[in-house]
Amino acid sequence: MGPLKTLNRVIHKIADKTMFWIVGDDSTYIYNVSWEDPRIDHTVLTTNGAPDYEDHDHVITIASAGCNAFDYLIKGSKVTAVDFNFAQIALSEIKARACMDLNFDEYFSIFAKNNMELFRQRYKEIIRGHCSEKTQKFWDKKLKKMTSIMYSGTSGWLAYLVCRVLMPVLGLKFIQKTVAVQNDHQAFQDECTKHKRRINVFCWLVDKLISNAGFALMAGVPSRQLELGLHRNDNFQTVFRRLLTTQMTEDNYFYYGYIAGEYTEQCCPLYLKREAYPKLKKALENNRLNLFHGTLVDVCKPEPPADLFHMGGITPETKFTIASLLDHMDWMPPSMINEEFHWLEQRMDLSRGRCFWRSFSEGVHSAPLVWLKPVKVNDETDRVAMYWSTWVAPFNGSIKHHLRTTNWSTTQTKPQTLYSQLMTGVRIVTFPFIKSWVARSVKAKHGEAMTEHGSKIEAFYQSQKDDYDAFRESFLHARPVLAECLPLKSQPGKMVWVDVGGGTARNLEFFSPKTLQEMFSKIVVVDISPSLLEVARSRVEKAGLSDIVECVCVDFIDANAIKDKLPKAGTVDIVTFSYSLSMIPDKAGALKSAVSLLKPKGEGVLGVADFFFGGGKRASHGLGDADGVTNILSRIYCEITRLWFKQDGVILLKRGMFDGVRDKLDFESVPDEHFRKRVPLLPILRPWHGVVMAPTK
Repeated sequence: MGPLKTLNRVIHKIADKTMFWIVGDDSTYIYNVSWEDPRIDHTVLTTNGAPDYEDHDHVITIASAGCNAFDYLIKGSKVTAVDFNFAQIALSEIKARACMDLNFDEYFSIFAKNNMELFRQRYKEIIRGHCSEKTQKFWDKKLKKMTSIMYSGTSGWLAYLVCRVLMPVLGLKFIQKTVAVQNDHQAFQDECTKHKRRINVFCWLVDKLISNAGFALMAGVPSRQLELGLHRNDNFQTVFRRLLTTQMTEDNYFYYGYIAGEYTEQCCPLYLKREAYPKLKKALENNRLNLFHGTLVDVCKPEPPADLFHMGGITPETKFTIASLLDHMDWMPPSMINEEFHWLEQRMDLSRGRCFWRSFSEGVHSAPLVWLKPVKVNDETDRVAMYWSTWVAPFNGSIKHHLRTTNWSTTQTKPQTLYSQLMTGVRIVTFPFIKSWVARSVKAKHGEAMTEHGSKIEAFYQSQKDDYDAFRESFLHARPVLAECLPLKSQPGKMVWVDVGGGTARNLEFFSPKTLQEMFSKIVVVDISPSLLEVARSRVEKAGLSDIVECVCVDFIDANAIKDKLPKAGTVDIVTFSYSLSMIPDKAGALKSAVSLLKPKGEGVLGVADFFFGGGKRASHGLGDADGVTNILSRIYCEITRLWFKQDGVILLKRGMFDGVRDKLDFESVPDEHFRKRVPLLPILRPWHGVVMAPTK
């Protein structure tokens, strides 16, 4: 990693910490305008393309600035809006209370024309008394210094910087003149064509400010989401080209508001339209809006805390028909997506449930979302123009999102001390020097039934079996990620799982015994080490899973043994290699054996968690070779890491190792997960860990 990349990484870390501090601090909001086009939602989510939602529809969504929640209300749905940043809830509540207390002209003057004097006056006289106590405290302080609603919040500050500072400095005053003063969209397009070079410089600079200088935090975009688009080098240029196809002066209120500093009655969100105002007021007066300060997980639990509702409330029987999740899953790892979907599952009407989201990625960006089989939405008319894909999927219970676990209560793992860490480390480091002698003794003990490779593996692990799990908890970091990425299908007949190189059966502990009993009819833990399987059998027996879990000692590249001892070919739902493929000499043979077991036509899934030579194209933002190595220094570091692991018989995986089964497996449909972590007792080494998922073709 070069100095510029290191600096960029540091900037992103600081920006992330700052953004999440703002979100958790509750002193200000990020969004003064909801930055998703609700028109796209309505074309997809209303029944059979109807103009409005059905009366029994109930949308759960992120509150943001309240704009889109109000859109859903106007269109006939009930809404539960949730936000972790209380300031967003306070903004949504003040808009809702003001709607119930004011006539349209006053409301429009405040929230479209930034009439702060009227806002302060009416807040003090009427609105304040109807707000929740915490919202009162927020606006008592906020309104004293507030000069504009349009340029409030961190996104508003960023908009002011771009529209009122950056544009004039770069000679782009014509944008404000043609859009806000002349109100002439054709003139705007003509001027942009005339000053194309200036526009390109402006777009390039905005791209750099957002992508490299940390300004993305002001727009509420953390680095994990930003990284989904860093392989594209012209993001804002593309956004600007899309904007030219929208009607900036009469319809695209997202950008008009920031350019002009206010809305017009023609160009504004739906809730600020005179004809929609009575519908919004009626919906609010009929208590069809719930505002909840917390997370989607919090509100979906059986009895969410009543004091966190600032408007309305829900009962244990409340069911949602639509989960409109905006773009917030872009920055979630698989574990957070699974947790959120687990609790949503408890609250969704599974006969009618639908899930809708946007992404900065061109494709589905995380494995748990892939298993929902989402459909890409035609979003060419999206006025925000900042999302690269929009998705809708049924929420019907076909995929279960059981919470993953860390361990079972029946398993007693020896606590890892510094001494035990050092001793295990010494055994690993010294093993190459005594490998041949120990392997021969193992071979003599087990006879011809054990292969040469098997004797080496058994020799390596027989002295480590008691400390195996404890030591590797701080070493094999992709194991829990693999568990989060595995699909749990609700299907006729339970699933079958073969865990290759499963060793002590530790991988099973990422699922509760109840989940394993419910979802699987058979689990086969395959390993070539009798010592590790001895630990596995004890673990499985104590957990009461012996009826569904079988521990089999077999060489996974032995076709005859596989045929005799493992499930029939084409009957297995999941085959996993968790830090085992890198230790199998014949990797191509092992992968072919896995494919032979899996169900065909997308019903079977291969999952691999292991050490990798590089971070792949996703981690390198599309640069470098197939393994994501971008320069000579990175290659030297990766080679040193490879040689260090090789001494223990661990061969770092490269993308080319999967070429032999690419005709049978779809490696493109499920995004990889890659990250770096330090090696215990040797922090200078930070190998790449990765998870690769591939359904059958």
